[in-house]
Amino acid sequence: MRTRGTVLLLLLVVAGGAWLWFEGPSPDAHQQDPLLGGESNREPTQPTAPLLQFAPDDVTQITLTRDKVQRVARKLGGKWPDTIPPGALADFLHNLTGLAELMRLELGPSEMEPYGLDPPQAEIELTRNSGPPLLLLIGNHNPSATGAYVRIGRTGPVILAGALVVWEFDKAFRALDQLSSSKS
Repeated sequence: MRTRGTVLLLLLVVAGGAWLWFEGPSPDAHQQDPLLGGESNREPTQPTAPLLQFAPDDVTQITLTRDKVQRVARKLGGKWPDTIPPGALADFLHNLTGLAELMRLELGPSEMEPYGLDPPQAEIELTRNSGPPLLLLIGNHNPSATGAYVRIGRTGPVILAGALVVWEFDKAFRALDQLSSSKS
């Protein structure tokens, strides 16, 4: 009984391997899979597009909003106010410039709620010396929690960005929260 079971199992493994070899999915089938974002137009060696393009030194004010609570920091004399930890706001701006656009989603205005963008979970507004303010709306995490849905401006594109955007927001919000509570 043991030998017959082993031989049967071996035949099943060989048959499965043969099917995969001759009839299985092609090596580039993952690029066609709609669950993975559909067909990829980008080569793996090409850099991803930055989520936001700005110079951190050009930012004069940071406004963070979550649950109708707003925290504002203004640069005075070329320096950000002292935070806990020191340099948290400069780090926040620097880290925002390193975030990338993972995937753009084609959504209509009525489709924002399931992505946590109507209303948004949080907002980052950066006032700059040159150019209009930058507004980034932060929504829900994606199902695997590796990314978050964001929207550039109130009417801009919806983008899947890395989950670091939420983490960076939380760090900066806590730093400003501690700053505001230490002043009171």
